[in-house]
Amino acid sequence: MNSIQKIFFIAVLLFSHELLFAQAQETEYSEQKIPVINLEKLPEIPRLSSYEIAFKEYSKLVESNYRDLNSGREPDYLYFIYKNTENFTLQGLAARCNIPYDTLATLNHLESAEDKILNQTLILPSVPGIYIPMEKGNTGIEILLQENYADKPESLKGKKWIINGRTYVFLKNKRFSSTERGFFLDSSMMLPIDKGAFWVSSEFGKRKNPFSGVTKNHNGIDLAAPEGTPVYAIKDGAVAYTIENDPEFGNYIILTHDTGKITSVYAHLKSICVDQYKSVRKGDVIGFVGNTGKATGHHLHFEIRQGGKAQDPRSKLNLN
Repeated sequence: MNSIQKIFFIAVLLFSHELLFAQAQETEYSEQKIPVINLEKLPEIPRLSSYEIAFKEYSKLVESNYRDLNSGREPDYLYFIYKNTENFTLQGLAARCNIPYDTLATLNHLESAEDKILNQTLILPSVPGIYIPMEKGNTGIEILLQENYADKPESLKGKKWIINGRTYVFLKNKRFSSTERGFFLDSSMMLPIDKGAFWVSSEFGKRKNPFSGVTKNHNGIDLAAPEGTPVYAIKDGAVAYTIENDPEFGNYIILTHDTGKITSVYAHLKSICVDQYKSVRKGDVIGFVGNTGKATGHHLHFEIRQGGKAQDPRSKLNLN
């Protein structure tokens, strides 16, 4: 972008929104001399429409930055605010802005491609790349990126920004690797037992306890299956607990997913074949169906908890 275009661009934004275009501008620094992005001073894009002046100029800036990157020149790092009242999905937003979803997701602290962004206020960058937080990651994709780039030289050379109170290393023109992309895009859950290998013997909700006869909440669902049937991790996660010979659940496993936001429980197992504190991938065999603990037959007692609250597994899985 030449100097005349820059002057016109800034003038249009000032005229349209009466906002000071004082973002990073290499004048606001922390003690570590890292540019700070003040969200309150970012220009706002009301609608992602070609009839909207601010979005039109934003689009020109993005195109100019792609040309600069392709020519080996340093792009213009400018940021904008947009409230998604137009019901864009993440992929739709990325296509409309001509900015990769990797960039939008890592900058806006999104955990997966299925995160709801309707009515969310989002930061729109003008340069493609990925943002890796320098502090401890709070989502699965942040942790994975930190692990993958911990020993890579490019992560040390990346441009650093303080945005919305978090310090990031920005790696321009970088995209998710195939592993990172798969982790981010595939947030769905699989069945804990192969379809066709089980039948539902007890549903979620109120039921009469088969041992005491007392009606109480059944916090999971029981999947009857032959002894020794493989039991799978429903989603990538970590093994929080492996318990053996519990009077109630017998041998059971608790996995955590999405950095602890979701837990899954697998009880009455014949045996356990994962170790506590180890990572698991979706589809890994973690144990085998049994009838340990208080069980009336061979089955898997399976639970999903979100925010510590039991959820009906039928709302998360296709059990039919």
